[in-house]
Amino acid sequence: MKLKIVYFGSSLAGKSTNIKHLYSILKEKNMVKGELVTVETEENRTLFVEMFISSINLFGIDLEIKLLTTPGQFRLHPLRKAIMKGVDGLVFVVDSSAERERINFLVMRETAAVLKEMGEDLLNFPVVVQYNKRDLPDAMDIDTMEMMYNPWGTDYVEAVAIEGKGVLETFTKIVKNVLISKNAKDRVI
Repeated sequence: MKLKIVYFGSSLAGKSTNIKHLYSILKEKNMVKGELVTVETEENRTLFVEMFISSINLFGIDLEIKLLTTPGQFRLHPLRKAIMKGVDGLVFVVDSSAERERINFLVMRETAAVLKEMGEDLLNFPVVVQYNKRDLPDAMDIDTMEMMYNPWGTDYVEAVAIEGKGVLETFTKIVKNVLISKNAKDRVI
């Protein structure tokens, strides 16, 4: 089975850091096909990161997974739209810093609009929320962030992606949620 999972969130939330740490973890286990691809702007901001995972067996299912990040900058909306095409599941990487509260919300709202344009409803889509940067002194408390950024009531992971904390757990949870969603859709059809 082939899956496409996209990590979205505001600029500097830790999307690329997540994928880079996950790449290192899975490369040690010979579970990565090809190299990690990172495309950056002239300002050294990440446009997107792409990674392929082949021959991974999770939950008893052989999978090939393509992971991508979206750019966090709002001016790159058309690129975000192109990256989201054909997505099976999303990881919402939330910057836990109190000063990033509004930008996190705006990114969630814009992602919902992109999915709607593609005929999908964000509230009925496989998502895992990752509360990143839990080590920051101004990190918001989890209960507040859950009310603001998890309208799905879905799984969430507390993370410090720069240290690799929560990275593998987030990945495993989103794959599980996508597989559950696909299984439920198959039974309805």
